[in-house]
Order: sequence, then structure tokens, then C-alpha cells
Amino acid sequence: MVTKEKSGWAARASWYDEAGNRKRKMKTGFATKKGAQEWERQYIEKHAGRPADADTMTVQQLLEAYIEACRMRGRAPNTIRGYQECASLLNRELGAVPISKLNRILVETAYANLSRLSTKKGKLLRRGTIAYAHRVLKAACNYAIDSKLMQDNPCNKAVLPQDTEPFHAAVIKSDDARMILEALPDYDGQLYLVILLCVIYGLRRGEALGLRWADIDFTNDTITIAGQYTYGENGKPVWAPALKTSSSHRVVYLVPYLKDVLQMVRSAFPRDRIVQYVCELDGKLPSPNAITRRWYAFRQKYGYDRVRIHDLRHSAAMMMIKGGADLNTVKNVLGHTKIETTQRYLHEDFDTAAAASKTVIDGIFPPLPCKEKKTAEK
Repeated sequence: MVTKEKSGWAARASWYDEAGNRKRKMKTGFATKKGAQEWERQYIEKHAGRPADADTMTVQQLLEAYIEACRMRGRAPNTIRGYQECASLLNRELGAVPISKLNRILVETAYANLSRLSTKKGKLLRRGTIAYAHRVLKAACNYAIDSKLMQDNPCNKAVLPQDTEPFHAAVIKSDDARMILEALPDYDGQLYLVILLCVIYGLRRGEALGLRWADIDFTNDTITIAGQYTYGENGKPVWAPALKTSSSHRVVYLVPYLKDVLQMVRSAFPRDRIVQYVCELDGKLPSPNAITRRWYAFRQKYGYDRVRIHDLRHSAAMMMIKGGADLNTVKNVLGHTKIETTQRYLHEDFDTAAAASKTVIDGIFPPLPCKEKKTAEK
């Protein structure tokens, strides 16, 4: 693997010896990328005792090397865990296959076999799961090509099996959003804040939980999405600055309704209490899985059984579009790198993004409870 460092280009050689043991070596200070790649190739040839054409390297070994390279590049722990789960699926069918023998027929046969696997719940693997594994395998093969271990990528033209029961996100309408947000404050105030952020901005679960008070600028009415609350390599929840993509780091408009809610929440804390996270209401922040379980309990009670937290992201996008926002603006608010039905991610001015966020809340949210009470008293 070759990367750009402050001191120049760096090469990390990774190979397996004849006994199957993995070996690594790193060297920095190369003036050019080509020079680093050539050193990596020669070093592998010399120390592996054979040309670096991977005659004996298996798909499993390639996936391990690729995932390790992703970890060294700073990919989020949750992303690494997802790659490892995909590797486990792929290894069932292709793990023992030498990468020199890997071809489109073997890849498509593997995908077809995986499509017939049953999950713990007794359901067949969805096409989306296989598509994710396909992306990981394709990226691993590209990594092998860059490392001069393969010439062509057998995944490029591979066809994925179709779902017998296609999955569709449960997109809610503005009336449903209003009903959910009316019921949540009395049911679970902490869950309410998480869901509110997901409905307005289409935040991912980890982004909503990871939002800090330091990320909110009440003076300039902005919110900076700078990190996420996710699971570390030890399996424990941790705040991480690494977001899903580079575009996920973004600044969004602090809509008036949310600003009122957050000021109410902040004013409720004692002045001597230090609170880091916006959704930290009871002294600690719930884990991502814990907040999902609480959402499941709520949705079953109120009749929204099919709606996942991530579906609220789809819902926010649809409400923005129906409110008149263009797809590039929605892309910016959601933090997407690209949307298949639109052209490449474009940057537009902050006022446009602010208007897009506002279209989500117009006509959805009821007046704040505290304001209703004050009006009644008058």
C-alpha cells in the first residue's frame, strides 16, 4: 500500500511467507508515488521468495490485507467491522480461492449461493447485503491491482442476484413526522432529541448521538457535524471524528424550532454541571444500539413497526425535495458524497442549504409545549 505522508510518499509492504504467516514492512520518504510502489514490489519479491504475482495468495488473505490497509488509513472502527462481516460472508464461498484463479463466473456463483443463505431471523440475505460484500471485494481487488498482484478486476462486470422480496425504506410523511414528534417528548425525552435531529437534517444515528454542545453556534445559527458516536475496535461506544465520508463533515442551519428546543434543554442543566453531548440528558449518553432498542419499543407502541431510524434519513430527504429543495442541496444537508440520480456533489451557498432544512420543519412541528402554556396563561 502506498500513501502520501508529510515527509513524502510512504510504502507499506505486506505479504505472506511460505508458511502462511503475514509479514509487514514500511518505508517513508519517497519523492514519487511510482518510486514507493516500485520499492514495495521489489521488497515483496525479495522477502516473499517469489514474484509478487500472488499465485498462492487466497481471497481470504487478500481481504485481510485490504481491511488492514483500510484500518491504517484511518477508516472508522464501525466501517472496519462492516468490512470484516462482509469478508466472513465472502470467505464462505471464495476464501480458499487463489486470487490468480478468481474470475467473474466464480464471483457470480458465490453471490448466487450467498443469496440462498438464511439469516438468524430465518430470512434470506438481502441483495443490499450482497451488494455491500461486492463493493468490499471489488475494492480489495483494486487494491491488489494497485499492488501489482492482479491485472484485471473480476468484479467489474459481475451481476448481483435480484431480491425475491425487494427492500424498501419506510419513508414517513410530514403528518406522521408530526405525530411521532408530538408523542415522543412525554414518552422518552432523550430519544426525542435524537429523532428530532434525524427528521430535520437526516442525520445518521451516530451523528445525532455524537452532536456536542461545542458544535452548536447559537449566535450564527449553525450546527457543525464533526463526528459520530460509534463503536470502537474494542466494541465499546466512543466519540470519533471520523465520519462515513469526507462530505459528511458539514455545517447546517440551526432552524428556529430546534434552537428553541436546545435552549430549553441547556437551561434545564445546573450551571455547575458540565455536559458535552446534546443528547446527554440523564448523565450519560446511550449506546447506538441502546437508542435503537428504545426506538423499536416506541415504534411498536405507536404503530410504526417498519420505520427504522435510518429511514428517517430517507424521509428527511423526501420532505426537503417536496418542499422545493434541489437534489444537490439535499445532498449537502445529508452529507452525501454522491447521489446516483444527480450529478457529482456540488457546493452551494449557506442560505440555500438553510432554506432546505427549513422546508422540513415548516408545517410539521407543533408549537413548543412551554410556549403553548405561556399563551394560555395570557
